[in-house]
Amino acid sequence: MKMNESIKDILQDKFDRETLSAVLQISKDDIDQVLDRCNYSRDFITTANDLQVLDAISSCYEEYRAINR
Repeated sequence: MKMNESIKDILQDKFDRETLSAVLQISKDDIDQVLDRCNYSRDFITTANDLQVLDAISSCYEEYRAINR
């Protein structure tokens, strides 16, 4: 997903998952579940900013695609 710089700036400063939830159109609980299934630590899940979480989800999805081709 390509984002413009203003969205990146917003996500970088957010830690509440509200904006990320709106961008991805999934619930905050679903975001936590995806990260948990991708083996991210509880510490990462609770402390990462929304941009870091988006990058983690994207990375996890790319690994999933590579394995399931």
